Amino acid sequence: MSSIGTGYDLSVTTFSPDGRVFQIEYAAKAVDNSGTVIGIKCKDGIVMGVEKLIASKMMLPGSNRRIHSVHRHSGMAVAGLAADGRQIVARAKSEATNYERSALLLWNV
Repeated sequence: MSSIGTGYDLSVTTFSPDGRVFQIEYAAKAVDNSGTVIGIKCKDGIVMGVEKLIASKMMLPGSNRRIHSVHRHSGMAVAGLAADGRQIVARAKSEATNYERSALLLWNV
């Protein structure tokens, strides 16, 4: 079968005739092409490190962040496409805020 999507790469739930999901393969390829991300648990906390790949000299310093703060006591490092990572971080921030609000209401603090 053909190795290109030809219409079967429009959705995550669409399988090609040979049983492939191209969106999953595209995401895996994006992660493979991005820099390395590592997290190490220490006695006093966590250390996160990323390999920043400079795609263009025209990029502003600090515009391609890979380590993000999610909440007061949590953060995350992302690999893959930066835009996808920002979406995941935004969702994590929203979930953390909603959890904190519901916990405050539950505990009456």
